[in-house]
Amino acid sequence: MKIKLNEIPEEGRQFHFNREDSELCSILNDLVKSQSFDIQFFLKPLNSKNFDLNGHLKTQIPCQCSLCAEDFQFIINSSLREILIPAQSEDRTDKYARGSNSLGSISSDQDTEMSVSYYLKNNFDVGEFLHEAIALEIPFNPKCSTCLNKNSTDVLIYDEKMGEDIKPSPFSALKNLKLN
Repeated sequence: MKIKLNEIPEEGRQFHFNREDSELCSILNDLVKSQSFDIQFFLKPLNSKNFDLNGHLKTQIPCQCSLCAEDFQFIINSSLREILIPAQSEDRTDKYARGSNSLGSISSDQDTEMSVSYYLKNNFDVGEFLHEAIALEIPFNPKCSTCLNKNSTDVLIYDEKMGEDIKPSPFSALKNLKLN
């Protein structure tokens, strides 16, 4: 799903996506499955080539707890703050060639970090951008609310002897033996 950036008016344009947008559903289906999502952002040109994207996304992701292996819904409620710039061809022989295609994050005076994304030929691939934004919010080791509670005693702790039957010690019979 692409947005033609040359059609964005000078005052900017508001975008709203939810489960009813079938094109975006097919792009996000591997992450959100059948869960609902609500994505809103405002896209405004900064100059003739650069654009400012500010917004918010809300969804739930089906996850499995990394500690107790229970299935749960991981809630994502995050802000989007992005600067869109045109992609420039990089000559790998140039002394300033970068190893990656990302400029990283830029700190701003607001609460959220501002990142930089590239677009090609005045088309911004919003589907790819939103897919990446959601995927980056999923933790490497997701934990359910039970495991996040530090007082929880139901957490499974791996022990090498878990599957083995515990055999009584032969010396336990001596404890019950009484000498007269």
